[in-house]
Amino acid sequence: MRLVNWNIERNDPASPKAASLIAEIGALSPDIICLTEAWEGSLEAFGGYVLAAQGVAWSRQATGERKVVLWSPHPWADIDPMEQAAAFGGSVSACTQIGGRNVRIVGICIPYHMASPLGQVPKARVWEQHERFLEVLMPYLHRWRQDGPVIVMGDFNRRMPRTYGSLRSYKMLEQAFEGYEIATRGKLPGIEAQTVDHVAVAGAVRVTGVAGRSAVSPEGLVRSDHFGVVVDFELRG
Repeated sequence: MRLVNWNIERNDPASPKAASLIAEIGALSPDIICLTEAWEGSLEAFGGYVLAAQGVAWSRQATGERKVVLWSPHPWADIDPMEQAAAFGGSVSACTQIGGRNVRIVGICIPYHMASPLGQVPKARVWEQHERFLEVLMPYLHRWRQDGPVIVMGDFNRRMPRTYGSLRSYKMLEQAFEGYEIATRGKLPGIEAQTVDHVAVAGAVRVTGVAGRSAVSPEGLVRSDHFGVVVDFELRG
């Protein structure tokens, strides 16, 4: 089984950049997709079932933009909009069938270090929104890892292990994901670079492969400021 996680840099579905990325994602035949900084209609060509979270605006954005978009070929159930976390970033969670098993999928867009809600005066302190999101996210993660198979993915806005930025906020990130395997920790094969777009798993989910996908198309088009992440996995038991 396979998932794809990609930040598409707010490129609308009609743009050549988005069209190229979506075509590549489709060719990978994923079972689950998470897009961040995407659009409501980014994955409509796939059919299936889409969940989207608008999240907090940190700058001016169009009506159709969404912080997180999740896709599955099967219906979503037990949908949790994670409203407390969504007050600071982007988040949505639900269960879907994968390989005949019920798996909780969580899509998140953790605020970057300078994030501040559009129009807020005075602006949020550096790392403030990032840390507040993690504070709210933590109890969700700790509960879900007890409940069954769970996959958390999206834009964490931190490299793991840490390479820069607030040590305090990084420790909060590691604490939040205690009990999870961070499949995307370190340099990713195929890219040989660290990512800020992560995949974390717990419960019966076993990672069998991880790879990065270039943001640059074969034709030389730079499609995003993030490269993509592909994780292959299986369900044990």
